[in-house]
Amino acid sequence: MIQILYILIVTSIACSILGVFLVLRNLAMLSDAISHSVLLGIVLAFFVVRDLSSIYLIIAAGLSGVLSCICIEALSKSRKISNDAAVGIVFPLFFSLAVILISKYAKNVHLDTDMVLTGELTLAPFDTISLFGMTLPKSLVVMSVMVVVNIIYVAINFRTLSISTFDPTYANTVGISMGLLYYSLMTMISMTAVASFTTVGAILSISFFICPAASDYLITKKIKMTILVAILYAIINSMIAYFTAIRYNVSISGMCAGISGITFMLTFLFYKDGFITRFMDRHRKKVKFKKEMLILHMANHTLDSSMFSENGMASMKYHLAWNGLMLKNYISRLISAGYVYEDKKKGIYVLTDKGMELQAQIKRTYGL
Repeated sequence: MIQILYILIVTSIACSILGVFLVLRNLAMLSDAISHSVLLGIVLAFFVVRDLSSIYLIIAAGLSGVLSCICIEALSKSRKISNDAAVGIVFPLFFSLAVILISKYAKNVHLDTDMVLTGELTLAPFDTISLFGMTLPKSLVVMSVMVVVNIIYVAINFRTLSISTFDPTYANTVGISMGLLYYSLMTMISMTAVASFTTVGAILSISFFICPAASDYLITKKIKMTILVAILYAIINSMIAYFTAIRYNVSISGMCAGISGITFMLTFLFYKDGFITRFMDRHRKKVKFKKEMLILHMANHTLDSSMFSENGMASMKYHLAWNGLMLKNYISRLISAGYVYEDKKKGIYVLTDKGMELQAQIKRTYGL
């Protein structure tokens, strides 16, 4: 069973390497289109060769993925519809045609929509090949090759991919062929999707393409580091999902997609500028400001004849327009921090020496 984990890891790495450029180019949904569109190529090729293990199925699937990208690009360039609308038109068309053909003419063949959506991950270790005297899962070998090929592709085209991703106008100016680069990238993504989806399914391959890249894009902006962090996310997601799925006896593919989504949401909430982080920062600033208001109010009346009437609980509640519970809470915090002490005989609250130093600092900060 541990071989399944190895397959997951290499598949996630292969997808995440290219997924970085999909996310940076705002083409994330293309992975969805490609992952579903390749099925049409597989089905059509099967009708010709009648062999599910034929290399022609992989070639046809890759061509089908590239064709879907060409159709989407052509519709987008027409300026009649947006890119996301083009994706929504093309990939359901390709996928629905494939599903119709399967349900009509391939009912008795081991080629069904469930396999396409969720893959056959648990059966992958049983489909083996001999390599260098070792018997290895075919999926592990194929995806390992895709990892190497994708790394080589990115290494060779790193400069042009970076320039065209961040500054397409400059890329055109210096003579970079944007069309050639785009379709070469789409071809690599198509081949990776074809290699992965028969094992992990279309849904998980989409998750592997997008989630690691989207997660690390929130925390790092340097493209080399983005690729490395995306790979790290992919590995961690695969490991957590695998052991969790084994522990609770659930779908490994489904758990991988779920964990990938969860890690993205956690990153979104808790990264440096995340929703929770910003909320907590605003809360800290609010608490700090209220403490400063309370200290300044007490300081204004500490050495004044109005001290006995102004620094009591009722008076401060009235002047600050705070409810009693909130006022008691902040006074308790200031007492615990050593800024204020309670004179129980006189029923007032007085700043300590430490509190007086703090109020002087507050006045300097705000120029009072």
